[in-house]
Amino acid sequence: MAKKNYDEMSRQILDLVGGSENVVQFAHCVTRLRFTVKDKSIVKADEVNKVNGVIGTQWLGEQFQVIVGTEVENIYDTICKVGHLKAEAAIEENLDSNLSKKRDFSLRGIGNKILAYLSPAMTGIIPMMMAACMCKTIIAVLGPDVMNIISATSDLYIVLDFMYDAFFYFIPIFLGYSAAKALNVNPIYGLYLGTLIIVPDFMAMIGTRETLSVFGISVPVANYSASFLPVIIGVWIMSYLLKLLNKVIPDVLKTIFVPLLAIIIMAPIMFAVCAPLGTYVGNVVGNFFIAMSQSNIVVRTIGAVLLAVLMPYLVLGGMHGALVNFAILTFVENGFETFLLPIMLAYNFAVFGVALGAFFKLKKPENKTAVAGYFISGILGSVTEPCLYGVIIRYRQTMKALLVACVGVGLVIGIFTPVYYVMTSATIFTFWIPWVQGGTMNMIAGVGLMLVAFFVGMIAACFVSYDEN
Repeated sequence: MAKKNYDEMSRQILDLVGGSENVVQFAHCVTRLRFTVKDKSIVKADEVNKVNGVIGTQWLGEQFQVIVGTEVENIYDTICKVGHLKAEAAIEENLDSNLSKKRDFSLRGIGNKILAYLSPAMTGIIPMMMAACMCKTIIAVLGPDVMNIISATSDLYIVLDFMYDAFFYFIPIFLGYSAAKALNVNPIYGLYLGTLIIVPDFMAMIGTRETLSVFGISVPVANYSASFLPVIIGVWIMSYLLKLLNKVIPDVLKTIFVPLLAIIIMAPIMFAVCAPLGTYVGNVVGNFFIAMSQSNIVVRTIGAVLLAVLMPYLVLGGMHGALVNFAILTFVENGFETFLLPIMLAYNFAVFGVALGAFFKLKKPENKTAVAGYFISGILGSVTEPCLYGVIIRYRQTMKALLVACVGVGLVIGIFTPVYYVMTSATIFTFWIPWVQGGTMNMIAGVGLMLVAFFVGMIAACFVSYDEN
């Protein structure tokens, strides 16, 4: 938000909470303005939600919280200035984890808490993710697979590929920072956890040894670059660990022993639990669905629908990597694949379709522009992350549209069994290539699969509701 807009936004918010005379105390935390008011009845919460730049509102007792994101300090200072309010120090407590003393342990409540953590953690890295994806889009379009303007050995191609990898290879580091900010943990701890699992000496062991002893615990040696789940879980665990250490360690010793004990305890947890968790679960899921895919048409179809429906959650959890390994092994051995790769390719197009449907349905220009960027980078550059985190996670109702599209994907794969013959990326220019070697009927089934995934996702996304605040 431009500086010049702070005054207008601040005056609107202050007027809608009842003016300076209704404010008893005014503070802020990492993302929220916190008004303690005299009279709750005159606070127009619905109107505050409509103010440009406001993400949402929340009552906590007599305190009215206005969520404005990372611009909170600038907006806070402006409101203090225009309303002649006393500025106070930022509140250090984690508001997002203490919205209510009542705890909801239902599946829905737990799911909402998970998404409430994932959403701000991912939102922080989406702009740079978009920039990196556009570099990939450029080489996908201008490279040898499409327009053939630049060769894969040219310096321009290589540098653009570097710019893409600079984000996605080191994503545990970026995500560690963003996740720590979301939980109000010192970002240095999040950055450390991200670097820990991709440190060069550890990465150099890949292919040379299978396990490593971390303080006597045998852990697998694997590539965790470009992974989401390890750091997301690790930062969450560390947030509780730091609270415990700060509580039990005397103040005079905290500077040395809190960070030291934190990394000593977190190292085996990261390598033995957080990092390999996605692979472990992925292997179990992979073996289960491989068995279903080799059964009769009824079981195969049920398995295809179930896997397609689970795919968004597997991707969000970073557990799809093991499925990719299963698929590649089958592809190399047989020269084709009829289950995992078709589902994964069609899933990508279902995500793109939902993003396009969201673009049509959204009203606010800034939201439409952002979603258009996610869709274009995805459909041209074969990257689903911006659509997944910028659309599916942000507008949670779109998950229903994605699941409808995934059911369609599973039914087509289970019944018509399109055969995937050529490894390729999921772009608008190449989606037809995997099916060309199987004859006319296979081509029809494969292209039909892509169209079902895309258009069912797009249409379904037009029928869900969107909370643009």
